[in-house]
Amino acid sequence: MHTFPSDTLLSAFAPLLPVDDIGIVAHQAPDFFALWEALEREAGTECDIPYWAAVWPGGRLLARYILQNPETVTGKTVLDFGSGGAVVSIAAARAGAKRVIANDIDPIAHRIAVKNGAANNETFVTEGKNLLTAPDNRTYDTVFVSDMFYERSTVDALLHFLQGIRARGTKLLIADGSRPFTPKTGLEVLAAGRLMVNLALEGCAERAVTLYRFVE
Repeated sequence: MHTFPSDTLLSAFAPLLPVDDIGIVAHQAPDFFALWEALEREAGTECDIPYWAAVWPGGRLLARYILQNPETVTGKTVLDFGSGGAVVSIAAARAGAKRVIANDIDPIAHRIAVKNGAANNETFVTEGKNLLTAPDNRTYDTVFVSDMFYERSTVDALLHFLQGIRARGTKLLIADGSRPFTPKTGLEVLAAGRLMVNLALEGCAERAVTLYRFVE
C-alpha cells in the first residue's frame, strides 16, 4: 500500500538528521522548498506547507530544556500542541512522561511523528483534532506550545484555547522564536538563547529564542 510521502522522497529530501546535540534525530529538509516541490510532484496536486520538515527554534530549545529538566514531565500527562515532527514529544517521552499526546492538524505530520518516534525508540499518541475549534475537556498536567504565534488570523483562538486549559490548572510552557504575535505580558522566562536557523526558511541566520511560563 502506497504511503505519502514515500520513503524514497523522504530519504532524498527530508532524511533523518540530528537535532542539535541533544541525542534526537528527526526527518528534516535541508532545502525546505525543494521538499515542498517534490511533495507536490509526488502527490500530483498542491500540498500544504510541510511545517513538519523543520525543527523550529522554539521546539529545539524546549526539547533541550525537557531533557535537562526531566521533572518538567516525569510521570505526567502532556500535550504537545502543534507538534509537527514531534521532537518535543520525543523529548518528553524520553524524560519519563506518563502519557504524551502529539497534536497536529496536518495528517502528514502524524506519519512523520511516528517515524521520528520509532527512529528514537520512543512512542506517544498522535492525533489530528483541531483544538482551536473543537471542545477539549481533557485534563493535562502540562501543555507545550512551540513557535505557534506567527499568524494573526489564529492568535485569538489560540489564546482562548490556552486560557481555557490554564483555568483548569494546567501548566503551560511557550517556546518562542521571536514570532510576531507572542503575548508580551504575564510571562516568566525559563530559558533563552540564540539559535542558528535556516536562512531561506526564516529570512535570517539566527533567532532569539525564549521559553516562557505563564504566571498570570
